[in-house]
Amino acid sequence: MDSRRNFLLRTAAAGLAASAPVGSLATTTSRKKAQIAITLDLEMSRNFPAWEDTHWDYEKGNLNHAAKHYTTKVCRRVKEAGGIAHNFVVGRTLEQENIDWLMQIASEGHALGNHTYDHVNITAVTPDKVQYRFQRAPWLMEGRQPRDVIERNIRFCTEAMRERLNVEPNGFRTPGGFRGGLSTRPDIQAMLKRQGFTWASCAYAGNDMPPRGERPTQRVFESII
Repeated sequence: MDSRRNFLLRTAAAGLAASAPVGSLATTTSRKKAQIAITLDLEMSRNFPAWEDTHWDYEKGNLNHAAKHYTTKVCRRVKEAGGIAHNFVVGRTLEQENIDWLMQIASEGHALGNHTYDHVNITAVTPDKVQYRFQRAPWLMEGRQPRDVIERNIRFCTEAMRERLNVEPNGFRTPGGFRGGLSTRPDIQAMLKRQGFTWASCAYAGNDMPPRGERPTQRVFESII
């Protein structure tokens, strides 16, 4: 499966650009071209509204008004600049009564991908590691093995997107990224292929982070690059 780097390179070809006038990436030859993808994982931050809170670990797809408003504004700004954004949907979001905001994003041409139904850990091998929701309510496992629950969770997200959004998921993104992506997990690659995915955004090398409350240093920026 593709790494996030390859995902960025491929998506850039579709016209996603930032910090440059529209069209400049295709016409400027005197300097190195930037290849940038703008992506959003449509999920709630775990530490909301206070840093000590972890409530949203259990309801990652239950987006509040602020999260939906932010997403809508980002997509609008990117569209006005001549690009599109790639949004990865947690399927549980589609249980909400009103999803007009997400349907509008799709109608404007922004890409929507599968981010599992409950933001599950696709590498989990024990029930308590699948997701906090399943840890609190183990009966949701229905006696199934973690691998089976994970595969069904991904399929549920695809089915929800088809039913409520009338769209096929454009790619898959794992909750969390992994060093080396899924290169050492042919079993997970095969599972995603069975569900019709030809690529996954899954690799994240990690980077230095400053202590909370401090401005990032040049070393942090270099580690991100």
